[in-house]
Amino acid sequence: MALSGNIRKYLAVAPAVALALTMTSQAPAGTVSTPKRPNIIFFQVDDLSAELLQYMDTVRGLADGGTTFTDFYVSNSLCCPSRASTFTGQFPHNTGVATNKGSDGGGYPAFEKHEGRTYAVSLDGAGYRTGYLGKYINEYPVGADYRVPSGWDEWHVAAGGGYNEFKYKLTGYIKEETAGEKPLDPSDGTYLVDELGRRATAFIERSREHAPGEPFFLQVAPFSPHSRVGAKPGEKEPLFPPARRDRPKTQWPAGEFPHGDCGGPDCADLDVTTLPGFNEDTADKPSWVRRAPIGAKLVKELRRDFRDRVRMVQSIDDMVERVLSTLTEHEKRTTYVVFTSDNGFHLGQHRLVRGKSTAYDHDVRVPLLVKRPAAGRQGDLVTGAVAQNVDLFATFLDMAGVDRAVRDSRDGRSLLPLIQGRKVANWRDAALIEHVKPDPAAQGEPDPDADVRQAGNAQPPTYAALRTAKELYVEYEGEATPEYYDTVADPHQENNDPDHAGTAGLATALDTLRDCGQPGAVDCWTASQLR
Repeated sequence: MALSGNIRKYLAVAPAVALALTMTSQAPAGTVSTPKRPNIIFFQVDDLSAELLQYMDTVRGLADGGTTFTDFYVSNSLCCPSRASTFTGQFPHNTGVATNKGSDGGGYPAFEKHEGRTYAVSLDGAGYRTGYLGKYINEYPVGADYRVPSGWDEWHVAAGGGYNEFKYKLTGYIKEETAGEKPLDPSDGTYLVDELGRRATAFIERSREHAPGEPFFLQVAPFSPHSRVGAKPGEKEPLFPPARRDRPKTQWPAGEFPHGDCGGPDCADLDVTTLPGFNEDTADKPSWVRRAPIGAKLVKELRRDFRDRVRMVQSIDDMVERVLSTLTEHEKRTTYVVFTSDNGFHLGQHRLVRGKSTAYDHDVRVPLLVKRPAAGRQGDLVTGAVAQNVDLFATFLDMAGVDRAVRDSRDGRSLLPLIQGRKVANWRDAALIEHVKPDPAAQGEPDPDADVRQAGNAQPPTYAALRTAKELYVEYEGEATPEYYDTVADPHQENNDPDHAGTAGLATALDTLRDCGQPGAVDCWTASQLR
């Protein structure tokens, strides 16, 4: 695919922090005029840590005439539990989806019972033409007799082969064209992100044909920038596989730039060691974190991994641009575009080598940008309201005008007023983050998030955490002492202060939140308001 000047334009190399945190509002709050039933395009990528956003021109451009959330947190920094929360609007302790594997209390076997109550079902019932593309839920079976979940009019989903980006199979269900069939298309060698972009544009074109005048909901969920599964040390194929055009010119197949494509900056100038908290002294951390410094050999590997992850997001940026360029002028005036990730990722911060699952910001605080319909009030908005992925269920239903009783029936609340710059009374004060440590001996195929190259790494114990606008508080199973950070004075969580006076109140609040929504317990929205 040809690369546009917009994507290739020069970007100044900024410190490796989330660009969203530096944006400022350029428009005051006011009345918003938006379509009654707008189109919705939802990009949900995989393992996108916030510092990668600065290398994505088109995605960053969603902030122009859009809304940036600077404090958006996932409910669980592991793929399957996080996605389950997004689909249902509920925390993991209420979905019952704890890990990536069915043999370990998670995966598709735990999620399947929720398929009749996702936002797709409500949007389909509201007259939306719906389409899903890419990665779905871990262990969802993509075979000759795959089942299309309720609510989806198009279903283009890959199984685990999608992680390597080149050797995959994609379902090809289109209700109006293949209702009695179950197409399953093998890869022709096209980079998966590019193929998803092609299918996304085709979905929009088919929606005009099959449902003229009706709105559509399109979710595009690439596996990128997740690592390959089953990677072995010494292999030539990178652990994080970019599109071949984005690889260094000296490699085969040759890319277009001497050191590969990293957007504006030269890839050779990017250094993972500049990430905040990289290789920091962990003596004050809980026992599962404390370890020796990362050695020079491993630092070299992480440099390569970081540059490849930047190269990978160039394809995502291309894909987003391709999809948005498909919209007509009318559709641009009537479409919300939402971009986020299922979780973040760490590469050497706090001496944790490769992975996620922690309660630190690099794993749980992810970008959320929402481009508003051009028919509404213009201007760039930034909100520091504490928001979570459990809010997206209500947000999509609110955009679609679905009944409020359905919209507000789960753990989160609609972000639409914040997206539109309206004031919201009694918004949440705290985000709940949960994690159940996966069982490495659980039966079945290897967990795609059990990194085979994690020398010097460690998985956190089961924990529950509370994140406010100013603090992070974590309680670990088997650890007598909690973890606490003043995130204003210490934004990168480098100085643990477990004896801080504020921990007592946070412990009480966490006890309430970790059981919210259960029989006899307070609802989760009430529990999140600490005042």
